[in-house]
Amino acid sequence: MIAAAALLLLLTGGGAGDCVRLLQSSTVPVEKALALFESKPVNSAAALLAAREVRARAQEARGRLEAARVSAFCAPSRSEELIYLNHLTLGFTGWIAARERRPPREYDLASVIRRARTHRARGRSRLR
Repeated sequence: MIAAAALLLLLTGGGAGDCVRLLQSSTVPVEKALALFESKPVNSAAALLAAREVRARAQEARGRLEAARVSAFCAPSRSEELIYLNHLTLGFTGWIAARERRPPREYDLASVIRRARTHRARGRSRLR
């Protein structure tokens, strides 16, 4: 599905709709994993497992978006989406490391997620 969206983007010249479809198809698994993480108690083993899933899905999505050829119109939005994914990848890496320490350390992941979502919203707003 992602390859088809990227191909469509190249063939059609990359309008807003095509760009949105590429970004969404790349990041839906990330958003699902993030929602699952946010539903778990912060200091639980389930949260740690969910955090690892967010990090893995964000790394996969980043790889797909970096490999996708996009039009000049879509490039700024893709850049913001990549920043969003980088924030999640690095933020969850730090949070996981802090939680795995004995004793566990506190890590302000909420502010990282907020900053990540700000970048995503900025990139998507220009496509409306």
